[in-house]
Amino acid sequence: MPNEQAAPVSAVRPNEIRAWRIDTIRQTIDGLFQPLVDSIFMVVAIGFFSVGDFWKGLIAASNFVGYLLSAPLTGFLNRSGIRRSRIVAVLTALSAFSLAAAAFADSGVLFAVCAAFSSAAVFQRQPFFSDLYGEVYPEERRAGRISLGLRLSILASLAAGLLCGRILEENLDSWRWIVGTAALALAAASILLTKLPEMNPEPREERWWQVLALPFRNPLFLYVQASWMLIGFGNLWTLPLRAVYLVERERGLGLSPVPAMLAAVLVPMAVRFLCNPLWAILYRKMSFPVLRVIINFFFIIAIPLYFLTESLPVIFTAAAFYGIASSGSPFIWQLWVTRIVSADQVRIYQSAHAFLAGLRGVAAPFIGFAVLGGLSFKTMGFLSAALGAAASIMMIPLMRKDRRF
Repeated sequence: MPNEQAAPVSAVRPNEIRAWRIDTIRQTIDGLFQPLVDSIFMVVAIGFFSVGDFWKGLIAASNFVGYLLSAPLTGFLNRSGIRRSRIVAVLTALSAFSLAAAAFADSGVLFAVCAAFSSAAVFQRQPFFSDLYGEVYPEERRAGRISLGLRLSILASLAAGLLCGRILEENLDSWRWIVGTAALALAAASILLTKLPEMNPEPREERWWQVLALPFRNPLFLYVQASWMLIGFGNLWTLPLRAVYLVERERGLGLSPVPAMLAAVLVPMAVRFLCNPLWAILYRKMSFPVLRVIINFFFIIAIPLYFLTESLPVIFTAAAFYGIASSGSPFIWQLWVTRIVSADQVRIYQSAHAFLAGLRGVAAPFIGFAVLGGLSFKTMGFLSAALGAAASIMMIPLMRKDRRF
């Protein structure tokens, strides 16, 4: 996208304000749910139910199962004309119901399945929110509009993570109350999301597989996705192993819930909150390739450093670097396709982006657990850094003076 001249500032429309208010509340509620996905589900699965590695991998991959399923869902709904607000509301309600079922689970398998389904339903909504942002928010205000919700989400995650860590430290059996409360919050969000503004949807003529194939005919999209696959896999195959490294006594440090929650959730979230406004500014001022390389740099430092020693200060430092990188990720993750396609194709392209993320996200945790039998945590961390470096090198040819996108 050419960036030679500043675009004129467009007037604020009523639907923009309404969407911003509703989505900001939705993001805040999502923040309450995030510590469950990041740590609590795994702590319960390991500490309370002692489930096997397969079920740990399912929990770790659950959000990416949602991304994977978002593409066929988008293709199927492309011809239906069903309103976006109804779709995201139903998915949120399904997540709440499954989370409530998890709270009453009496076996590790049932808990893992219900928790994974709840997480998948929440993350399956993501392309529809990118669609909302591309439709309702003008380009010059897009990053700013989602920034407040991201910060409030981080604050909610910090508060919920700290409180839940203390509760579980005193009594691990209290996890049922935590999960049940989160289910109620998601149920409230599902009602609110029915009020999202939108234009009347126009059903498209393509078949669902034709819709899914559209982004894969775009060479720029494919090239960026190839780079994203490298850094994404390097990050994701170690993601569940961080919880194992912190919590398990046999293969890791055997930490109690509070320091484990600090390293896995609270330190990264605190840094994300502090860095979020800066990344919103950088998104507006920088091209995507440059911003992608900067974010990769912090991942390259964070991942191997996490497994380098058993020192908690070093682990917390790695968690801080990870927080810097993950603070910038939502902007490029949710908004980058709005820079390369028209508004009516954002949902389609973002669902393809989410589908590819789902592929690596589903496979990576299982591969990580399988490889852990033959490689050390430290070796896997350095391999991840190498993949991140390769992904960054791939971005160099896209760094043009006209800042195409």
